[in-house]
Amino acid sequence: MTIDERYEIRGLTSDDADELAQLHVTIWRDTYTGLIPQEKLDGLDPVDGAKRWRAWLTSAEAPRVVGAFDRSSGALVGWICIGKARDDDAPAEVELQVLNLDTAHHGTGLAHELMTRELGDQEAYLWVVDGNDRAQAFYRKHGFELDGVGKDDTSGSYDLRMVRLRG
Repeated sequence: MTIDERYEIRGLTSDDADELAQLHVTIWRDTYTGLIPQEKLDGLDPVDGAKRWRAWLTSAEAPRVVGAFDRSSGALVGWICIGKARDDDAPAEVELQVLNLDTAHHGTGLAHELMTRELGDQEAYLWVVDGNDRAQAFYRKHGFELDGVGKDDTSGSYDLRMVRLRG
């Protein structure tokens, strides 16, 4: 079964905010347990998250957010967000701000498809949680390398910057 047969990939709207917020909480708890303080993960609230996502998805300045829906269930199973660099010392003009998938859809090729469709081979950078080895390996397969820069994140994690430059 091809990616297009298994998933519907489309831009998300404010109508998707509730489902996106619930998935966000699920993915973070599945992915970041042991990497982010547990009290942060326990404090994630999909109702508050939906409000933030609704505001984000309707903001004129917000980057495009693209979601993937499982055609068999209709459920949102992942999303990607790519926008202008948000850091003053950004090594590229484009930032991969989010690429999250429900763990049940890891290994399906969906993350690769979202990355390829939305980012292509553009120069870009991203932040990845230190210790998230699976994500770091995935990004390395797509040409990103750690550049030695790290920072404390508001989530309580320590994040590492990965960069993909061409030329």
